[in-house]
Amino acid sequence: MKKLIPADTKICQAEIPNGNSFMTMGGVSGRVRCKNKAFIIAKEIEPQKDGLIGEMSMCENCFERFKKVMPEKKVKIKKIKLL
Repeated sequence: MKKLIPADTKICQAEIPNGNSFMTMGGVSGRVRCKNKAFIIAKEIEPQKDGLIGEMSMCENCFERFKKVMPEKKVKIKKIKLL
């Protein structure tokens, strides 16, 4: 069985656009890991096509975007106590 990377309780694990595009006159468009502080951990309730149940931490901004694309019935949300 494939081992999953555990959720990072300190930094958001979402990938966000790197800010480059054909309009920025240089650089290659792509995605980079968000550097904001983790706010919650989202854990899948049901396995996806790969048969695994994953989890990841997200900052508040990434979590708001996540909620728009992921049905609430498929994930369990765990709040992180911020120190």
